[in-house]
Amino acid sequence: MKIKRITPAFALPLALCLAAPAMAEPDCSGGGYAADALVVPAPEIGDIETSTQYAWDGGGRLVEVCNLLTEGADFFATWSLFSGEIDAVYPGICVSLTNTQGVEWFSCAAADVVAAAFAAAPQTEAGIIRFEAWEPQAPTLQ
Repeated sequence: MKIKRITPAFALPLALCLAAPAMAEPDCSGGGYAADALVVPAPEIGDIETSTQYAWDGGGRLVEVCNLLTEGADFFATWSLFSGEIDAVYPGICVSLTNTQGVEWFSCAAADVVAAAFAAAPQTEAGIIRFEAWEPQAPTLQ
């Protein structure tokens, strides 16, 4: 597994939505720079085949926002987050990692965590959202 830092130029926009109302339109690299993300895959995940960023409603609904792999299928542990990648309906962020066996793992940051990181001074520890706790299922009502 290769781990590198991603910049906005590498993020690929996707228009696919999962159970999303028509009014939700978070956009990959949309808006201005807001914070950074750090993904720390758990050892049990293994080799990563896909990595996806979602906007999350805090319950069980996700909107796919960004493919986090480069065209060469490189995985990036850190990348920039932008204000347009969430909205009022989907104020949280989830990341999924799918391994080479097809098992998808999720790690999510609730709206308050995202808001605090977005409000923090740029390029500081407080401005980093960490995705370190993983579940082998999509989020549900919490």
